Amino acid sequence: MCGIAGATAKNDQAFLSDALNHLSHRGPDGQDVWHDPDHRCAIGCARLATTDVSSAGAQPITSADGRFVLVFNGYVVGHRRALAALKKTGVSVRSHSDAELVLHLLAHAIAVDGDVAGALAQLSGQYALALWDRDQAVLYLARDPLGIKPLYVMNRPDGHVAFASEPSALSAFGPLHRDETVRAHYFAHLFVPSPETGTVDVRLVPPGQVLRWQNGQIKNDEISHTVKRTTSTRVQSPTKTELTAKLHGAVWQSVADAMDADCSVGTLVSGGLDSAGIAAMACSVARERGQVPPTGLVMGFNDPAVDETRAAQRLARHLGQEIHVVSAPEKPHEIFDELQKALHSIGGPFANPSVVLMRSLSRVVGRHAKVCLSGDGGDELFGGYPRYQGARLFDQYWRSVPLSVRRMLARMVGRNGPRNMARFLEGGQGDARRAFEVWNNRCAVPELKTGLVKYMQDVDGTDADGLAALMMAFDRDVTLPGNQLMMSDRMGMAFGVEYRLPLLGHEVVRVAAEIEAKQHLRRGGKDIWRAVVAPYLPKEHINRPKIGFNPPTADWLAKICRHVWGDAETICTALFDGFDVPKDRRAVYWQRAISGRAPDVALTLWALMVWQMWLNDGSVKRQRVLAQQSFPPSSARVIAPAS
Repeated sequence: MCGIAGATAKNDQAFLSDALNHLSHRGPDGQDVWHDPDHRCAIGCARLATTDVSSAGAQPITSADGRFVLVFNGYVVGHRRALAALKKTGVSVRSHSDAELVLHLLAHAIAVDGDVAGALAQLSGQYALALWDRDQAVLYLARDPLGIKPLYVMNRPDGHVAFASEPSALSAFGPLHRDETVRAHYFAHLFVPSPETGTVDVRLVPPGQVLRWQNGQIKNDEISHTVKRTTSTRVQSPTKTELTAKLHGAVWQSVADAMDADCSVGTLVSGGLDSAGIAAMACSVARERGQVPPTGLVMGFNDPAVDETRAAQRLARHLGQEIHVVSAPEKPHEIFDELQKALHSIGGPFANPSVVLMRSLSRVVGRHAKVCLSGDGGDELFGGYPRYQGARLFDQYWRSVPLSVRRMLARMVGRNGPRNMARFLEGGQGDARRAFEVWNNRCAVPELKTGLVKYMQDVDGTDADGLAALMMAFDRDVTLPGNQLMMSDRMGMAFGVEYRLPLLGHEVVRVAAEIEAKQHLRRGGKDIWRAVVAPYLPKEHINRPKIGFNPPTADWLAKICRHVWGDAETICTALFDGFDVPKDRRAVYWQRAISGRAPDVALTLWALMVWQMWLNDGSVKRQRVLAQQSFPPSSARVIAPAS
């Protein structure tokens, strides 16, 4: 993994080294830059050496004829096999890095038909890249189809662009301005969905997109998504045994490929099914290769309701794996400090409280491993979230109940009824579109006036499977890259850790998409995946109730707000500053949030707290500025000075 950056404007190119300095945590193993002799482009890389750690694997990497220059952040599954195949065709290969494979692949594609997106569709892996074509003066920017690695693009004067792995690096090229128009989407999703970022004139390249820049003009192309290629090939009636065998083969190979690294490898471990399954297969792969099982790491809590340490330790003993317990922060100033640093790394409002845990965990992971395997993606692919069961119930039964009856029940239960029941009834008062919008909107304070990004009309191959499949696809395509994957990348890279995600290997995603949602959701969800991992795990681990990688949000919210603002009245004034929420309702929301009985409200007020922290960053002046282009003046604030 690496941090990459570059610019096309001659004046910006002088600041490329400054941009890379902002990314030094992503690449502690060296930095280098390449400047076009005609000053048309400059690109650079801060390197984290995980494959081919020799100088032969350094970047930027130039093609043998000097035409193409590449910087690449990520890893490609099976790249050694592909490089060996290239050698057999007579191609000269100088290293065994995946970056060189990508360079050869793209150079060939451009020479033949210019189809960069088509060439990248052949790859499985996680990446963001920039390729400069000296002959045509064309800059290609691309991001993997699942959105595992980030890539930000900044509009510059006269049609020029700058790009970087993180928004902070773009401050080297010019001042950044806050874009507060993302507010409605942020509070609905608890993150800012791409391409929006919360920064004027900076966008996050959407997953699977290729940008082609030439002479100030940008053209977009899409990398064919592995899931979209499965629609016409789905098997209608395979047995569970057949599905289990197929998924097992895909995951096993993905784990084996993810462990292909020229550095230390670890695994995250918990009491859950996803990380446990990946850790178990990783230990099995290691033993087959005659290697020591990878080190395991787990987050520990003082609160037994959320602590999974004992379950993880029992699992580690079962697997013969060394395990390290990382203590979650407990004191208010510790939590607040970690949160501030995490938000700085992300560069925009981000309301998943687990980001604090991920930062604390990654700090210790970095002491033991450069590469760490994680179970991210399991809930989205295999049907692990409870609301999928609600969608299945809606599809099978609830939509046939008379609308008047559904509305009456919703009024009777209301917001004061059992949380899951009230939410189900609220969303179930209309058609599937209403259910989708209510159940996916995370905001519990209606006065904030939120809205989801448009998605339903873009769904491919899920309508026949009903609302449950639609929600799983939405989480895979929107929530996963904007939430968990953003968190894993930014918190891992803060400490030079490359998280690899075997469950998001493209063959795994393809096989999971071939399985109908109703098959995934049997027996409470993850039915096929549970059958895959059952032979590897102790029986008591298979049947453990789901806890999730979550802190005690209500407790943390109270601790931080009291630490920062003091008494309840001051807290409510600060949290709701700028929002049209009556004073008496503010107090009600606050008391419900910290009660521990309304997790949705606690999460929404956590999002409010993060929003106010973002607007009131102590290192930044609250000076309003005139936003550029179509943004109104009130939507922008200076958030970082020019370097």
